[in-house]
Order: sequence, then structure tokens, then C-alpha cells
Amino acid sequence: MPGLLILIGLVVAAVGQRAAIAASGAPHVEWVLSPSSNTVTVRLTPGDGQASGEIVARSHLTVSEAGNGRMRRHSPGGSVVRIHVPPGRQTELLVRVQGPRPFRRTLTVTVPPALRVTASRHSHGGLVISLSSPLRARPELLCGTNNVSFPAPGEVSVAASPHACRASLTVTARNGERAVVPVAIPALPEVPLYSFASPAGGAIYITVDDGWTPSRRVLDIMRQTHVPVTAFLIEQAAQRDLPYWRAFVQAGGTIEDHTASHPDLTKQTLSEATAQWGQARLALGRWFGHAPLMGRPPYGAFDPRVQAAAYWGGLKALVGWSATIDDHDRVRTWDGKGLEPGEIVILHWDPDLDRQFATLLAVIHAEHLHPMPLTLGSFVGIAPQWRSLAGD
Repeated sequence: MPGLLILIGLVVAAVGQRAAIAASGAPHVEWVLSPSSNTVTVRLTPGDGQASGEIVARSHLTVSEAGNGRMRRHSPGGSVVRIHVPPGRQTELLVRVQGPRPFRRTLTVTVPPALRVTASRHSHGGLVISLSSPLRARPELLCGTNNVSFPAPGEVSVAASPHACRASLTVTARNGERAVVPVAIPALPEVPLYSFASPAGGAIYITVDDGWTPSRRVLDIMRQTHVPVTAFLIEQAAQRDLPYWRAFVQAGGTIEDHTASHPDLTKQTLSEATAQWGQARLALGRWFGHAPLMGRPPYGAFDPRVQAAAYWGGLKALVGWSATIDDHDRVRTWDGKGLEPGEIVILHWDPDLDRQFATLLAVIHAEHLHPMPLTLGSFVGIAPQWRSLAGD
């Protein structure tokens, strides 16, 4: 008799436990869309009641696209399922829960359209890519050298650099959609810089920079002796005395590009440096009838970006120097030796030019050298310079 009472008690307890579970609330269904991967994560969470955790543990979750029996996912652990949904449309997902509290539920999921490239264009600054949706701005470096920026909500720009770049760029729309865009950008073209020119015939090349203080004496000497002089002019300086520079050209002088305002181009962006070269070149060409093809970077400062800017500004060569006149009116060369054929001498249009010019001509005569016009042909067979120079 006591054993029978114990058995009845156990049965009543088990029935009571099942009744408590049945009386507890059903699990909750939560879901979240990940646009970057176009997946929906469906999860069972405990409902109300003390037995809710046990109900979830004993439940099994199946998710399928409504009307598509092949697109079905089962939860390996019972309570979480991830299922792919197509972008750009609304999808109904049928959620089936099996267990102590079985039920079905339909979820309506709207996925944003896939992020796609709508246009791309190459410019001298690099590659600009237009996409179908506004983007999350995330500046970075591609290939270690190419800056990635976002000039407009639906655009990404990859700047050109001195090195070629082939890579895949991942961009993310503001709605979470992602796209992987292949990028191929060639290396920036570079205009070579020369600090020496042809030594043929004992040639020496006289160049004078800036243009702030034109010299009547130099102009007289050019008219009398026909000595060729190349002036690398700053646009702002040349504009102050256009009649002088027209007389300089008539006397046999050549005018070339020394930028618009004489900045250190290595500290400017590619577009800024390009404008410095290009603006000066157009203005000088308009004033004197010949657009320069050669340029001299201010302070002798150059790098691959400055050389690329010269290319986009319309120049064919950059010119350095190998000799000058120091403050004691002595010729100073790159190697500390005497002036030799092929040297490019730099002077400046300043109050000391008359004296320095006379000193230079005397040295040239004593060394039996011959001043020659500096042209693009002067650099045929000459190795370019790759080291930055000091000066102005």
C-alpha cells in the first residue's frame, strides 16, 4: 500500500510538470537582417514562465522561404538558424518550431538592393567609382600607397600613386549592403628631371630663375653678344613687367615654367601641383606666344608626385642645375671642381644678377666654353636626376 501511494505521487508530479510547461508561454522568435551578407538570423528566446528556458532547450527550429521547399535551414543546436535572402526584394520566411509548444510564424523581410557599380572613370588623379547607393565613408590606403576617399555620397575615389595598384576594394553602403570592387590603377607618369645637358661643343647652359627684378644690363648684353639665356619665370613675377619679358624674348631669350606662385610642390596635392604648373604654362604661353615645355620646381624640391603633376600640367622635362655663383662671386659646381661642358648654371633675377652674370661670362670665356640654348634636345642621351636638390 505505501508503494502504491509513492507511485501515484510520482505520476501526479510528472503530470503536474508537463502541465506547468504547457501553461508556460511559447518561445519568442527574434530575427535580424545582415545586409552585408544578405542573411537573416532567426533565434528562439525564452518566453514567460519559469519553464521557458527548458521549452527552448527542447525545441527545434526550421526556417524556409515560403513556397520554396528547397530553401530550408535547420538549426544544428536547436535555437538559431541563418538563412540567405535575395537582395532587392521582399521575402516571406516560414518559421516552424517543434517541441513542447510547437507553432508556426511567417516573417516578412525586405532586403535593400544589392550595391553595384554604376560607372567608373579614370582621371589624372586616379580612379573614381560611382555606386548605386550612398556609402559609408571609410578612408584607407589601398596597395599601401593609394588614398581612398569619398568625394560624394555615392562615389569612392582611389588616388593614383607612383606605383601601379591592383587590388579589391570593399565598400559598404549606408544601408549595410556591401560590394567588392576590383581596382586597377597604373603608376603615375613622370616627367624626368635633368641637372646636366649635352656637353657637345663645350656647351654650357645659363638659366635665371624667378623674375622679380628684371635686369636691363643683362638684356643689353644679350642684345650685344647674342648669349642665350633661359628664364624660368614665376607667373606672378612675369606679370609685373610684361614689356621687359617680351624684349627678353626678342633678344633671343627663352621663357620656361617656374610655377604660378613658387610653392614647395612636394607639400602640395597632385591636383594643386598640377595647377601650379599648368596655370603658369598657359599664362606664359598666352603672353609670349610659346607655352613652356620645360619647368623648374621651386627650391629644387621634387618627387614622383611633382613629376606626375608636371606631366599633367603639359611639361615634357624638368630642369635642375649643377652650378651657380655663390655670395662671394665664385662659381660653385656640384662636385666642387671647375665648370665643365654640359653644366646647367642657375642664377636669379635679383639685384646681384648684373655682377654675377658678368662673373659667369668671364669664367665661361676663360674655360673656352660656349653658352648654348637649352632645349628638349639638349637632354638626348643624358641620364635623369633622381635626387632632390637644394636651392630656390
